[in-house]
Amino acid sequence: MHEMSILALGDPVMDLLAHVSHDFLATVTDEPGGCFTVAPDEMKNLLEKVGKKSDVIRIPGGSAANVAKGLASVLADRASVRFLGMIGRDSTGKDYRLKLKEQHVHPMLLEASSDSPSAVSLCMVTPDGQRTMRTCLGASLELKEASQAPHGWSNGLRLLHCEGYCLYRPQLAKDMMQAAKSQGAQVSMDLASFELVRHCKSSLLDLLESGCLDIVFANEHEAAELALQLHLVPASASHEEQVEAAQTLLLKWCQLSVVSKGPKGCAARNASGETASAPAAGVKVVDTVGAGDFFTAGFLSAYLQAAPLQTCAEAGCAAGSEAVQASGAELSPAALIRLTTKISALLSKSVPSQVPCAKKTFKAWLTNIVSISNQQPGCRNRKVVGRQVALLSTLPLLVAGIGLVFHKIARR
Repeated sequence: MHEMSILALGDPVMDLLAHVSHDFLATVTDEPGGCFTVAPDEMKNLLEKVGKKSDVIRIPGGSAANVAKGLASVLADRASVRFLGMIGRDSTGKDYRLKLKEQHVHPMLLEASSDSPSAVSLCMVTPDGQRTMRTCLGASLELKEASQAPHGWSNGLRLLHCEGYCLYRPQLAKDMMQAAKSQGAQVSMDLASFELVRHCKSSLLDLLESGCLDIVFANEHEAAELALQLHLVPASASHEEQVEAAQTLLLKWCQLSVVSKGPKGCAARNASGETASAPAAGVKVVDTVGAGDFFTAGFLSAYLQAAPLQTCAEAGCAAGSEAVQASGAELSPAALIRLTTKISALLSKSVPSQVPCAKKTFKAWLTNIVSISNQQPGCRNRKVVGRQVALLSTLPLLVAGIGLVFHKIARR
C-alpha cells in the first residue's frame, strides 16, 4: 500500500479551554453548544470575564486541524497528513506550528502579510461536558483564494477534508474542492455547527449541486437544522424525521452522509442505499471539545482503508468515545494506543482488503521494534510514542494477514 496523501483545509485556531458554570454561560448565550465568530474587542472582553472564573488552557485546534491530528495519529506511517491555513506573525502562530508537528501533522501554514493576530477560540465547557465556542478568526481570514496555496498541493492527493467554516469563504472552498477532484481525490466536509448551517445553507447547496462533495458529516443538531432551514419536513416532524430528511437530501448529490448522535452513536447512509449504525461507548464525559472532529477522523481512517460502512461507523464511535474522555481536542498517549488498537481490531475483521499491505506492514513492524528498542526506557518523546502506537496498530492486521496466507496455502 502506498502512503496516502491527505490534506485538511481550515482555520488554524488556538483553543482556549475554560470550565464554566451553567449560570455563567447563560450570561453569554441562551443557545448552549454552538459556535460562531466574534470581533477582537468582544473576544478580549470575554477572555477577561472568563479569566475571573476559570483557568484557561491553550490547545491547538480548529475543526479541520483536529481531524488532521486524529488521522495522523491513527494512520501513522500509512498516511502523510497535511493541514493548510493562515496564521499571524506572532507567538501564537509559532506555537501552533510547533504543536501541529508534535502531532505528526505537516503544517502548510501561510503567514498573513498584515499584523492580524492568529485565530483563537474560547471553548466554554459546562459541568455536563457540553462546549460552547466563540471564535476570533483574525489572520486566518486572509486565506481567501486557492491560488494562495503552495504549488503542487493537490498532486497525488487521496482526500481533501474541509471544515464547515470554509462556507464563510465559499469561492475558496469551491476552487480547492474542484482542484482536488481534478486530481482524482475525494472531498469530505463537516457541517461544523447549527449556526453555520443556519447562515450558510445557500453556499452549502451550491457546493452540493456542483458535485464538489463526496462525503458530508454532521451531528444530529446540524442535520435537523438543515431540514428546518430548507423546509424539508413539516414543522411538526420529529427530530428523527428531520435528521432522516437531511440525509436524504444530502444523498441526492454526495456519496455518503454520516450523522453523529453523541451518546446515541451514529448513523451512516450511502447513495447505494446501504446503511450502518453504531452505538457510543458508555463513558464518562469530560468535555465534548473536538469529539465530533475525532469521530470524523476515526470514520475516515477506516473509510480510506476500504473498510465496510459498518466498520467505518464503529471506528468513528470509538474515536469519539475516546475524545469525550479527554480535556480539549487532544488525546493522551494512553488513549491513542487504546484507540489505534480498537480500530485495528475492527479493520482486521475485513482481512481481504488488508492483504495488499501485509508485506509493508511486516517491514514497518520490524523497523518499529528496532527503533523502540534503541530508546531509553523512560523516554517520553512523542516520536517514540508514535512508533509504539504504529507498532501496536499493525499487530492485529499482521496476525490476520499471516493467517489468511496460511489458510490459502492449506486450501491448495
